[in-house]
Amino acid sequence: MKKMSLTALFISSLALSGQAIADDFMITKEKQPSRMLVLSSAGGLSTTEFSVLNIDLSDIPYGSKTGTITGVSYTSAGYADPSNETVELCFSRAYSTAPFKCIEINPNDSGNTATFNGEAFKAGISASIVHRVEATGNFHYAEPSRKESITFHYSTY
Repeated sequence: MKKMSLTALFISSLALSGQAIADDFMITKEKQPSRMLVLSSAGGLSTTEFSVLNIDLSDIPYGSKTGTITGVSYTSAGYADPSNETVELCFSRAYSTAPFKCIEINPNDSGNTATFNGEAFKAGISASIVHRVEATGNFHYAEPSRKESITFHYSTY
């Protein structure tokens, strides 16, 4: 009887410890931002959106396609003199068209943020890099300095 209870305890502890192990994944999305129309009196706006679609998860094992965000890495482009440009990194929950939360980042920079940690990772989420340039007094097109990218880091349980 005692031997059987120790065996049962050992098996149940293996089962419980298996549930506590998390797997970590990351998905990177990269795009070339479009050029920005800067109006002489209104300035300019450009948004690059990075959506996670079901096709992006095709190489991920079935049980690991959802999880919790553990970090977001980004690379932003720049359009103008950094003192004349503001940039935000925004996160949108699954299939939402409105940003849930935005943070200010620097133009033409790379970095990591934990601001969105704990949010659900699943198909339909998105992040965007939003550039705003103040009016310069002349109408022109501004070219982005480089490609932009977002990496979602997430963990499954």
